[in-house]
Amino acid sequence: MLRSIAARALWLTKGAALFGGAVVTLALVLGVVTMAVAAVPGDPFKLGRTNTIDNLSTLAGSTTGTLLRINNKGSGPALDLRVGLGESPMNVNSTTKVNSLNADQLDDHGANDFFSEDKTYTTSDFEVGAGGGADVEAFAECDPGDRILGGGGGIPAPGNDLLRVSEPFGGDGWRVISEDNDDDDGVFARAICADFPPLR
Repeated sequence: MLRSIAARALWLTKGAALFGGAVVTLALVLGVVTMAVAAVPGDPFKLGRTNTIDNLSTLAGSTTGTLLRINNKGSGPALDLRVGLGESPMNVNSTTKVNSLNADQLDDHGANDFFSEDKTYTTSDFEVGAGGGADVEAFAECDPGDRILGGGGGIPAPGNDLLRVSEPFGGDGWRVISEDNDDDDGVFARAICADFPPLR
């Protein structure tokens, strides 16, 4: 009888061990599967890992100062925005200028710096051609260190001459090329320049 009781106890112990092992195994498998699937609304945002979700997440609050600050004390940027080809990396609902954001600056000058008469000037050039269908070129050049903003030019009088080129050239001037078919005719070019220090 004692042998029968011992055998039953051993059978119950083995069964419990097998059931417990199956429960632990199932829990591990389900845990791995749960970690593999995407997050769902209501899940906490977990730092140091990728949080994948196909819904808009909004941080809303009311404060007199900054609502969110990202401070990277390492050597990289504090924010990295990635988008698809042709997509804007950011949307804003304000036209107020952002302090220290220099996206519209050229050599430490913003777009508004070029609309004052004392910071722009015009130069021009006129060249007489030799006729016979030879090309004649006029080049209106900005001062050294200044930047070309625009320009133009053409043929002073109507005739048989052919205007072939009118374009910015070399980063600091505007050139115009004409095919001179009329003797003693010529071509002129005009450049509009941004005046950088030393000013004119």
